Amino acid sequence: MKFLYFTDSHIRGTAPKSRKDDFFQTVLNKTREIFRIAKERDVDYMLHGGDLFDRPDISIAVVGEFAKVLMEMPCPLYIVSGNHDIYGHNPKTLSRTMLGFLSNLGFLELLNDKTTILSKGDTKVQITCAPYQFDMDKDPENKPYIVKSVDESCDFAIHICHGFLIDQPMHHGIPHTLISDIIDTKADITLSGHLHHGFKTQYINGKYFINPGAIVRISNSLREIKRRPKVLLLECNKGADIVIEEIYLKSAKPADEVLDRTEIEQHQFKKSKLHDFKEIVDSSGDFHKTDVFALLNEISDHENVPENVKEEAFQRITEVQMKREY
Repeated sequence: MKFLYFTDSHIRGTAPKSRKDDFFQTVLNKTREIFRIAKERDVDYMLHGGDLFDRPDISIAVVGEFAKVLMEMPCPLYIVSGNHDIYGHNPKTLSRTMLGFLSNLGFLELLNDKTTILSKGDTKVQITCAPYQFDMDKDPENKPYIVKSVDESCDFAIHICHGFLIDQPMHHGIPHTLISDIIDTKADITLSGHLHHGFKTQYINGKYFINPGAIVRISNSLREIKRRPKVLLLECNKGADIVIEEIYLKSAKPADEVLDRTEIEQHQFKKSKLHDFKEIVDSSGDFHKTDVFALLNEISDHENVPENVKEEAFQRITEVQMKREY
């Protein structure tokens, strides 16, 4: 059975300030190339790691054009929701988003909140997921990245996550989960999104941990300038070892053709100024969070706010975001 995995498409009608090409057309071209690869390599299922859209309420015009491309799919597409696909970092808002809309129309299959078993011949694969939620990287005891059980009828287990899973420790102010923290998972393959530059494939205790990186480059950081967008071909056949192949996208142009050089030249200057600003903030108090949900969660924990009060606050913020006009 063959799977093609890609992540973080960030479809949007306008171009990020770091891009100088027609970004929307670029994403469509890459999506078409991915579908061609799936057809040429006889792929059975495509898997997406989340952030299909750059925002949950992307315009109908943009979704309409993208839907036309989805009609060219050579096989089913299964997806987990990312933080950009939902309102207020809350997967329960999916029914009001464009990702939920496409799912309801049957263009793609949402993996959220269920276990999916896919089969071909005598091979069965269990697919589970961890959709993005605001606290998924906060509590070391709450590990949505870990698969605790696998259906006895399945030969392999694949877990798809949209969270800050990474191979090396990050700054203490950024919640993240290390691969070393989740090696007890029963999943044979853990696929991750969210971290755009990805990380080198890890093979630990007979298990794979993979993030190939976003198929688009939104940032003009030095790491993104050097990175080549790619997808993964996964082959799982009963009685055989898992085979993984990296396929670089030919439609991904060189960085100097699509990333704004002006922004790149100013990057180090901006970074220096941000560092100066951070030092001022750090010297004024213990402020490490910039996300409203992370701040609210930290304050709630510090002040021992009842759980029902905290949930009500989260719900109200989510409702405001959903009603906000742009």
